[in-house]
Amino acid sequence: MDVSPIMLKLLRAKIVDAGLRNIEVVQAGFLSYEHQGGPADFIYSRYALHHLPDFWKWVALVHLRRILRPGGVLRLWDVVYSFDPAEAEDRLEAWCASAGLDGEQGWTRAELEEHVREENSTFCWLLEPMIERSGFRIEDSSYSADGVFAKYVLRRF
Repeated sequence: MDVSPIMLKLLRAKIVDAGLRNIEVVQAGFLSYEHQGGPADFIYSRYALHHLPDFWKWVALVHLRRILRPGGVLRLWDVVYSFDPAEAEDRLEAWCASAGLDGEQGWTRAELEEHVREENSTFCWLLEPMIERSGFRIEDSSYSADGVFAKYVLRRF
């Protein structure tokens, strides 16, 4: 599931390359997806939740919980700040400065600066209570050394 036709095209290619036949690709978002069939055992989200403001992050997490069976797992990777807010200026400057100038090394500095201005990344101390209040237990969490990314293993209770 993704809202982006480009990302769906890439996903379809990966599915074909892997020879998988049990995956359905759906164009939808966290808030618009309507699950068909039985509860899912596993959901994987990578660098998508930060597109939503905090209120809608919580709504999306509740929606994902409803899709999962009790005991099911949500694997969440995203842009989540794990540094103290007083460090934000220095940490975000260092992150933006780490980008390549031409995009050949991933993102350009201008793209990372745009992300900081326009996206809805949040602090772990805001996101983690949302995760728990939406009906998940955080089984594992890890944060990048620069304090910009987080990975979670969440279990529906």
